[in-house]
Amino acid sequence: MKFTIIAIIIIATFTLKARLSNRNPYYDINKKHHTKTGFMNPYLKSENQGKSFSDLIKMILTKRPKPKYQPTEKLNVYDLNKRISQNQNVITWIGHSTMLISIDGKVILTDPIFSKRCSPVPFAGPKRYTSPSVKIDSLPKIDLIVISHNHYDHLDKNSVKILAKDTSTVWYVPLGLKSWFKQFGVLNVYELDWFAEHKSKKIEVTCLPSQHWSKRSMFKSFDTLWASWLIKIGEYKVWFAGDTGYNEIQFKKIGEFYGPFDLAAIPIGAYEPRWFMKNFHVNPEESVLIHKDIKSKKSIGMHFGTFILTTEPILEPAQKISEIISNDSSFKGDFIIPEFGVIYSLEDN
Repeated sequence: MKFTIIAIIIIATFTLKARLSNRNPYYDINKKHHTKTGFMNPYLKSENQGKSFSDLIKMILTKRPKPKYQPTEKLNVYDLNKRISQNQNVITWIGHSTMLISIDGKVILTDPIFSKRCSPVPFAGPKRYTSPSVKIDSLPKIDLIVISHNHYDHLDKNSVKILAKDTSTVWYVPLGLKSWFKQFGVLNVYELDWFAEHKSKKIEVTCLPSQHWSKRSMFKSFDTLWASWLIKIGEYKVWFAGDTGYNEIQFKKIGEFYGPFDLAAIPIGAYEPRWFMKNFHVNPEESVLIHKDIKSKKSIGMHFGTFILTTEPILEPAQKISEIISNDSSFKGDFIIPEFGVIYSLEDN
């Protein structure tokens, strides 16, 4: 099993930095994050956009925690539906970067993954050590779904195919992903570039930057865009960070031009070792910096406690966030470390 995983990753790494001759149909010479063959991070040097073959091998061979499977506290679906019907503003963490948010009765789902593995194959790849807090067929009616990028722990084919059965759900994806969704019959999908907006009735969705990358096959990297998302319902503003590394320029600009935010979902896990993860995954210290940069009133952690993707102890992200905030006299607002099965009120106290 381990050999299979290593073999798949080794083969894939040969093309990690490759830019195939495929032309980027969205290419705009005036946009710094566009390239002729795909996309890039405008605030990273070219040599930092990907990783070397030797780095990938070193990372593969690095020991990781091996936690036992942990059943999670199940969400009270009846209570959730009741709150939604009463137009209460609430959020609950389903696992990893999958959040269910209800604002004024409109239900948002982020990066849905309900499968046992985040992998292109069902027999290998990172396996959940905690179950989703709710079964996918027990979810309330979903009004809109945002996808941050095409990595397997954020874009799960099996979950998409099930959720696509409700044709009234509106999907928002970064550039290059619409065709992937169409092959599964998802037609109600909007594909946006950074800073593009789409308005529908009382909901306004804006695609915003993150610092990451894309890859879903052995032969293509950086060919589709990655993004964070602003969802504005009435006057309430939610920011979903997706998956990201830190740079203060990007996030301070988001805070300046689009903030303050009433709620922000920010990754806090999958950050060690730093020599490998720093450019693409924030650590807890940087998660708190993002909270400040974007001017969030209330933030909630995600991207932890579900899959073993990196080397930090499984409880460390939550512990570090709490320590950082308690020792930071300049911290303002609230930063929730979510627990499975808990519905958090977003109403003003």
